[in-house]
Amino acid sequence: MAENSANSNSAAATLMAAEPAPPSTTGTRIRRRRRGPAILFLAGWLLACTLLGVGTRSWAGEVDTEPGVAASGRPGRHLLEEVLLTEAGSEGKNACTPRSVETFPPDLFTLEQKRQGAIIIHVLVAVWLFAALAVVCDDYFVSSLEVICDVLDLKSDVAGATFMAAGSSAPELFTSIIGVFFAKSDVGISTIVGSAVFNILFIVSLCGVFATQAIYLSWWPIFRDCGYYCLSVVALIVVIQNGFVDWYESVIFVVMYALYIVIMYYNEAIDRNISDRYPSLGTGASAAAAAGGARRLDESNMDDERVAIVPSSGEGGGTTTYSQLRGGEGNVEEFESPLTMPQGLVKRIYWVVMLPWTCVFLFTIPDCRRPGRWRKFFFITFINSVLWIAGMSYLLVWMVCAVGDTLGIPDTVMGLTILAAGTSVPDAMASVFVARDGFGDMAVSNSIGSNVFDILVGLGVPWFIDTIIREPGSTVVVNSNGLTYSTIMLLSTVVFLFVAVYLNKMRLDRKLGAACLVVYIVFITFSILYETNVFGEMNPPPCPRQRL
Repeated sequence: MAENSANSNSAAATLMAAEPAPPSTTGTRIRRRRRGPAILFLAGWLLACTLLGVGTRSWAGEVDTEPGVAASGRPGRHLLEEVLLTEAGSEGKNACTPRSVETFPPDLFTLEQKRQGAIIIHVLVAVWLFAALAVVCDDYFVSSLEVICDVLDLKSDVAGATFMAAGSSAPELFTSIIGVFFAKSDVGISTIVGSAVFNILFIVSLCGVFATQAIYLSWWPIFRDCGYYCLSVVALIVVIQNGFVDWYESVIFVVMYALYIVIMYYNEAIDRNISDRYPSLGTGASAAAAAGGARRLDESNMDDERVAIVPSSGEGGGTTTYSQLRGGEGNVEEFESPLTMPQGLVKRIYWVVMLPWTCVFLFTIPDCRRPGRWRKFFFITFINSVLWIAGMSYLLVWMVCAVGDTLGIPDTVMGLTILAAGTSVPDAMASVFVARDGFGDMAVSNSIGSNVFDILVGLGVPWFIDTIIREPGSTVVVNSNGLTYSTIMLLSTVVFLFVAVYLNKMRLDRKLGAACLVVYIVFITFSILYETNVFGEMNPPPCPRQRL
């Protein structure tokens, strides 16, 4: 995604190891727009996670054959509700978990109709909304942010850590906002945690499995992103472990992200000093040489990309602005109308399915990618994109909560799996394509760096607004105790990735990819077991239904 530009200096310096070039031709920026495989992957992932959640719930004795008795013969959900609802929360926490679906408008279908098959409609609508979010984020929201970075003449690292990170993580941010202000549940936190582990393990595993050759990673970007990400996860564990989020804790999150921006502002100077003093650790040409040589792009695989040449911050002591990173103001990219039918059967089917969204976006959001006067309307593009993302995120959380409520799957499980994967699939596909072209630093930095934004901004900003602006002095309640264990496991995954990359001699290959995939499956499995109370009553039972 677009925030990869903040980390592309590493890949640019590596390419320079093979053949020096003038300062204006030392790097590459790539953006991909292949969404068909992402939608097919998401549909399969939705089915797999739903079956896993239902199967785990049934195995745990959660499916009632009669009131108070589970299918396994053990006390079922209804009996647990009767017992636990009599115990008032002495610390002010809910004695039962509120049903998020009841905070949304009434459904067109009754609960019985949804159980008889109408829920399939909700699943299809959710997948359609995931695809629409990818379109509006990549084609309109990110494009408007790119123009804003050009106008403000921001340094590439600052642009990547702020505006570009916001563009890539907009779905997670708005899902968190919906969870705090509308759904009143832990669906936002679970989505952030699930998206984080998806980015750090599943995306890296895909990059390793589909890499055409071993890719050598640079030490400094990995250390920078993993180090600050560990601090972010530790802060999240400390905040949610008591079940409440106070106003000063939300302030800490915002301040931590401000410090991250400061680090990114001085990133080029830090990187340059490390490369000069410790050539084997920096991201300069000497680091690439020590890693084993340079990689060249295969021009035959560049048919679907838009490439812009960037200057390298590792040479000449200069700083790189985002405008330079995109190729300068004179770099005019050919605009292709979204109404143009593509070639190929699968692409055409996808184009037809998305045509309603394409037309709606085309007539409601000015496309600042178009040449001429359209670039001047970038702020309107930004505002309208935000409104569309907010509206679709609301509908998406509604559909996913309805699916979970019908199947008896907790909101936190749906957030850890379905919402997390759906909001991260575009990043996953972009990272895979970039890794296949040899840009390992860009792929890994994208997957880790965006997690810092997700935790510190995606959670910190909604908490800040709720506890300081909306209701000063109030607290945000975290109902799920299982999320604390999942977050602790998330910290272990960061440590695992850092150690695994080191033991693999800073290489991103299929062996590392396979290891990350196994750890991801283990993480998701244990998280679902935590949230479904398999290891004990960690979470209160759902509250009695107010409507059917």
